[in-house]
Amino acid sequence: MNLCRVFCFLAMCAAPLAAVPFTLNFTWTPVAGLGANSADFFDFQFVDPSGELKLTQLSVTLGNNLIYDLTNSGPGYVTWGAYALNDGGAGATQTSAALGEGTGGNRTIAWNLTSFIGGVTLSYGADVDESGTCASGIIGAICRANVDSVAPGGFISRGAIDVAFTVEFINGFPGSSFNFPASGQSWSNNILNASTSYTGEVFTPEPASWVLGLGGLSLCALLRRKIL
Repeated sequence: MNLCRVFCFLAMCAAPLAAVPFTLNFTWTPVAGLGANSADFFDFQFVDPSGELKLTQLSVTLGNNLIYDLTNSGPGYVTWGAYALNDGGAGATQTSAALGEGTGGNRTIAWNLTSFIGGVTLSYGADVDESGTCASGIIGAICRANVDSVAPGGFISRGAIDVAFTVEFINGFPGSSFNFPASGQSWSNNILNASTSYTGEVFTPEPASWVLGLGGLSLCALLRRKIL
């Protein structure tokens, strides 16, 4: 009986694993509007060539040198833009506290997701400013204009975002969690936006491994019957 158990264990553990790759593309687009029309856009597109995966959790943390300016009062200057979500059908439910404003505000937003599969894009908007305090009046006008309008290159150099997420299999097989600090990313930028891609892979037993495992279990059952 002990040999049977050993055989089953080895049959299941020796099975090869298949890597299933994915990419989560991120683009940040500043909106140079007036008043409340400056909600910069954060876009996340999930790319899954296999069609087997879904993204089930996503957390986004704004860099330490950046702040959200969500209202026409408080630490932001001139323009502002309230938080708004378009989950693109990803089935997002926010699990974090509401975004805060300014240097003391909450800079992390997180969701649970039920339908964030390949081809889906989740987007949210919120005005982003540089962290800083400017003098009042005409003396501080240039400072206020600078902190109020973060260019794509400035978004990257001032901390951009840290991203964490979980990818699982649509069929229920467990996946993995990933953490991508902004400092470890390769970023690109132009006059319109800043972007990067988060790439990884999750592992599932290959079909042959299931056959091997089931064969081992069948043999165990047969040996057990003979022993009994």
